[in-house]
Amino acid sequence: MGAPFDSKKDEMTTAPLMVTVRNAKGRRMLDTAVKSGRVEILQRGGRGGRELPSTGDRRSITVKTVQGDSMVKTLLEPDFVAGDQGAPPFVANILADVIARTLPTGLEFARYSIDYHYIRNQLFCDDRMGTRAARHVPAYAKAICEPYAEDVEALKNPPPPEPSPLWYLVFGGRWQR
Repeated sequence: MGAPFDSKKDEMTTAPLMVTVRNAKGRRMLDTAVKSGRVEILQRGGRGGRELPSTGDRRSITVKTVQGDSMVKTLLEPDFVAGDQGAPPFVANILADVIARTLPTGLEFARYSIDYHYIRNQLFCDDRMGTRAARHVPAYAKAICEPYAEDVEALKNPPPPEPSPLWYLVFGGRWQR
């Protein structure tokens, strides 16, 4: 998965992308692509030494995205049923424009996307495998998810809902927040 770092200057097929090499086979594959001239390695910046753009902070939007994800809600909320149809196209386009203006950009967007997908995958593994999941999750994935551990726990174990004001009227006591 990839996206242009600078949408005004880069195209999908020529944009710099972040690649994670996880093992020796991945290293051989990347080396082969470089030798064949299909991939160019850019160290600490874009073409011609220019810096890759990066703005915003991914952490809060990552947590909000995980909270709003229908797959995550299906895992964590037994009564949740995902909708079968999205918003009308004009509403979706307006929302997409607003969201695009508020998201991090460049490298920070790439990091946001990676963090979000790893957290979602971790929640899926935890749901399907329980305690066995820890044995199957690689160390690099755990390291990506670790800064979000408190937020993920809060998602898994939400506080009990507050009683309604009606409850206090019927059973006595004061309603306080």
